[in-house]
Amino acid sequence: MDWAILGCGYVGGRLARALLKEGHRVRVCARNVARLDPLKQAGAEVHAIDAHKLRAFGPALFGLRSPVVVYSIPPVPGMPPGEAIRRATEASLGVGAARFIYLSSTAVYGETEDGATVDEESSISIGDAQAGPRIAEESAVDGARLAGLNTIILRLSAIYGPGRGVRERLKKGDYQLVDGGMHFFSRVHVDDLVGILRAAVDRAPAGALYCVADDRPSTQKEYADWLTARLGTKPPKEVASLEAGKPRRAVRNRKVSNARLKRELAYTFRHPSFVEGEAAIEAEQGAAVPAPVPAPAPAPPEPRPLPDQRLLPRIREIEKSWTEVILHELRQLIVHLDADRFAEGSRLLERLAQLAGLLARQLESFEISPEPMRLEAIAAEVWTSYERARGRHPQPALLSLARALSEFDAAMQRWRAPQPGYFPSLKVEG
Repeated sequence: MDWAILGCGYVGGRLARALLKEGHRVRVCARNVARLDPLKQAGAEVHAIDAHKLRAFGPALFGLRSPVVVYSIPPVPGMPPGEAIRRATEASLGVGAARFIYLSSTAVYGETEDGATVDEESSISIGDAQAGPRIAEESAVDGARLAGLNTIILRLSAIYGPGRGVRERLKKGDYQLVDGGMHFFSRVHVDDLVGILRAAVDRAPAGALYCVADDRPSTQKEYADWLTARLGTKPPKEVASLEAGKPRRAVRNRKVSNARLKRELAYTFRHPSFVEGEAAIEAEQGAAVPAPVPAPAPAPPEPRPLPDQRLLPRIREIEKSWTEVILHELRQLIVHLDADRFAEGSRLLERLAQLAGLLARQLESFEISPEPMRLEAIAAEVWTSYERARGRHPQPALLSLARALSEFDAAMQRWRAPQPGYFPSLKVEG
């Protein structure tokens, strides 16, 4: 299999070495190619890339056969938010990429009060300065998904491993505990991230979104105390998030759930907590392993609150109203199809797919199942109209519409599972 790693740094280098050992063709791309020389010696193809340039990504992917593209370039200063990754997705579509994986960040959630748990359905923080660029890039990836690119978004927690993380900062003496280390954070070992990337390529559905973190969120102090005792280093300095005359330090204070990732990818963590991860770092670096320091007992899981039963009638009423909107729009789609207005029909279907996905996520957040939606009759009319259009026009003229119809059908399945789709015989070719 061909792989292209756009922005090959710490994670990309680790991924590239694992892939090369298995005999994959790997192209690694970075602005500074000198630091990629060890990967070149290991068999990787090295390509210089400058994300500021208008046509940077096409040449970087040229000659690869349906590659898996991993985008690991941080938001590019001096460019409109999301512009660089938009160009990368266009180039990926141009070479028929099998997958496009964007390494995003849990920074999209902004600051979280009281150490709350976030997951894929949690609200993102539009106004947060650090969240904004990542949110824009995720939006660009989502737009490419609607255009037919097989995308995956991974929202990463703090990454640690050999040569990177709290261990190294404790050794240097520049690690600080904010507000006494009371705030929660999550992490993932770099080798687990590589494993998750591989599992996502094999098993994730198109358009998948996963939060990436190990099984054990902890407070900053819990982790630092454990690691300080293990390394024999001095306790880190404590600082306040708010000090007179200084800008306020951002406090993320969140726990990241990996439940969807483990469920859909059937992934088992090699390093489910910092205890196993730090031991693996010591083993790899050949360091003398100190006497084990027992980790504090993990806090019991927080029960997810059930919805107020008084809200359920109102939720059902809202669902019914949106069902009527969908029915109305599908009737309008038939008008577009019969008039050969395929571009208008495609745009309408894209809006409906986004609406169906949004409503399904909202219902999931209340832990209820939707009422059966009586859309079978109108779906049959849409299909008949689509078949008539296929009889009048060749497949290429309907390709964009067929993709949009497929996306809408997939979105609707979250409402209807485990029932079959509305358009089970739909095939999108090209």
